[in-house]
Amino acid sequence: MADGAPQGTGAPVAAPVRPHGVTAWRLGTWVKLGFLAAVLVFGVLIVVRRWDELSGVFGRLSWLAVLASVPLAALAQVAAMRAARTILAELGAPLPVAAAGRLYFVSQLGKYLPGTVWAMIALVTMSREYRVMRKTSLAAGLLAMALSLATAFCVAALLLPLGAAQTVRHFWYVGLLIPALLVGLHPRVVSAVLDAALRLARRQPIPARMSYRGTLRAAGWQALCWLLFGLHAWVLMLGIGAPAGRSLAVSVGGFALSYGLGPVFVVAPAGAGVRETGIVLTLGTVVGGAAALAVALVSRAVIVVVDFAQAGAWSLVARRIAPAPPPETAAQRTGTGPQSAGR
Repeated sequence: MADGAPQGTGAPVAAPVRPHGVTAWRLGTWVKLGFLAAVLVFGVLIVVRRWDELSGVFGRLSWLAVLASVPLAALAQVAAMRAARTILAELGAPLPVAAAGRLYFVSQLGKYLPGTVWAMIALVTMSREYRVMRKTSLAAGLLAMALSLATAFCVAALLLPLGAAQTVRHFWYVGLLIPALLVGLHPRVVSAVLDAALRLARRQPIPARMSYRGTLRAAGWQALCWLLFGLHAWVLMLGIGAPAGRSLAVSVGGFALSYGLGPVFVVAPAGAGVRETGIVLTLGTVVGGAAALAVALVSRAVIVVVDFAQAGAWSLVARRIAPAPPPETAAQRTGTGPQSAGR
């Protein structure tokens, strides 16, 4: 019998073929993990090399300022959640605040894995618990990310020239993205793009559409998010002795720009390294590089703690006052029930 032929046949068995997509995904995962490792190594080296400067900054950093920055970061995240909830409601999936908070904050923990795809996967998966169609939650997640980027870059473009004009040249390309993002977020453009994407995927279009009012409301919540995050950075700047007037515009604009750039570099988990670099280049014009790096490190630590605290707190609240709907019936899972139409 020939090697590889099953008993009773003369035909050889073809060797299993590994899908190209699986290989590409594994390669991409290793690239992102390698990037994360490189960021950590170089980050540690930078901190060690500048420890004398940093230790002096940490020594004069007011712990009262660190504590005051915590609620500002928490409120900023809540504003971002309200923007995402508004988009979901506009697309036909309104959720109670508690449920939307749990969905948003728990799924956002996926950003700490290499790449931005995990937060989106978590969002789509968890949305099923609240009977939100996959295509709706995916569209809402992508729109929320695009809106976050657009408002961040607009806030930076308005405020950075007021206090850090010399750093604008480092990020001149961001200005090219603003018109494209603003046009792309026009309700008619959003509807056309979503319909075209769903047609290519052989899915029914989403019945609901983004309205002008809903788009402006979501943009308002997201702009408030960046303002609060900027105030969070400003309080830390004041805690190391930065001048209040000059550092305000730089803190808000620089933080918005730095954190807006994070998702653009998809290989950086939670924007690791990218955001800190942006903060040093912008806030450093006011307080110097070592002090700006200290602010970036403390801010990162505060936001990580608040991220996990929010996920836990909103999960507890949602389970108490807004439990998930009952599971789908067999008919709905197989596509014959009314809830499954267009999934």
